[in-house]
Amino acid sequence: MSGDGGVEMTGRRGLSAAPTEDEDLVGEILVRLSPLPSSLPRASVSKLWKRIATAPGFHRRFLAHHRKPPILGIFEKCGGELVFTSVLDPPDRIPRERFSLRLGREKLYEAFDSWNLLGCRHGRVLITSSYEPVLLVFDAISGDRHYVSAPPDLSHCMCNVRGAVLCCADDQDHVHGDCHSSPFKVVLVGTRSHEEPAMAWVYSSETEIWGHPVSTAEPCTSRVSRFPCTLIGSALYWWLNESQDGMLEFDLDNHRLAVVKKPTFAGIGSNCIRIIRAEGGGVGMAVLSYPNFQLWDRKVSSDGVSTWVVQKTVNMHEIIGLPSGVETRNEGIVGYSEEADAVFISVSSNKKHHAFIVHLESMHSRKLNQRFLEHSYHPFANFYTPGTVEA
Repeated sequence: MSGDGGVEMTGRRGLSAAPTEDEDLVGEILVRLSPLPSSLPRASVSKLWKRIATAPGFHRRFLAHHRKPPILGIFEKCGGELVFTSVLDPPDRIPRERFSLRLGREKLYEAFDSWNLLGCRHGRVLITSSYEPVLLVFDAISGDRHYVSAPPDLSHCMCNVRGAVLCCADDQDHVHGDCHSSPFKVVLVGTRSHEEPAMAWVYSSETEIWGHPVSTAEPCTSRVSRFPCTLIGSALYWWLNESQDGMLEFDLDNHRLAVVKKPTFAGIGSNCIRIIRAEGGGVGMAVLSYPNFQLWDRKVSSDGVSTWVVQKTVNMHEIIGLPSGVETRNEGIVGYSEEADAVFISVSSNKKHHAFIVHLESMHSRKLNQRFLEHSYHPFANFYTPGTVEA
């Protein structure tokens, strides 16, 4: 306390520090900045602020405060290149070449002359060679590449395999979006024919081995869709192509693979439906039947019986701002990020193409400048500050 009754600002720099020089106060300000890429670099207006923002431990505090990483862009296969397209506006827009990867042109990638993009989650991208028994796990932020040999009993049918990569950190305080040094798992699923069960294999980067395969109890009469799967709790869900009322569920904790029931949506194509994490954390569905947009939730009773209920119905005109009465076509849900809890929606009207990110909790949308021609884009959500790679 000062002699005239005022309060002196005291910080790590000593007595009477100005607010902009008080390290504790500045740290509290910086940790609350937007998680977008340009926020921290633009805020580092002095050597002190920059030192605080780059100090050991600050990055973890920043992630712990925000929890949900922002969607930086999308990954897609374009010719022989894994292409990254930023969905952010300047000054946060990330150059395409920062995360893109050209495959099949160098000796290192000869096995990936023909390849498929299987999944993108927790900062990593999963790619499989179409004809060679090898997979590539690519850490987009650090640039690290991890090559994994496929399970021996799967090597003859790699082109029909679907899969997922995910962080397997068991730290309760771990924030996905900071997984560079964390171990990871790869899950592969596939069906060989309509007369055989679906199979699943799990690889651990900690042991560098594949576990024993597991299968569905009954033959799976549908092939697994190329749409990206959804992680909900400790289970992965894939769309089944020929099934009207089924999807494939793999329980990561119990290593159980099963076909589970989903609602039947008559007259609505699979490009307008996505498996999502429901509001209560369970399995849900996002269904676009323009102009209506519905969120469904699966309720499971105490005796294990599941039913599907409509959780929310909204008018798309109220979300994305297109005038009522506008004739639309080619509408679809082209991507979903469970990390950011958001869907990508594509709509064409009056010979114009419109694309939006819709955040499901708030139902707020943001218009994008991109044009989406497919229905299986892989959103990339992560914390990223240009010029740094946090271990």
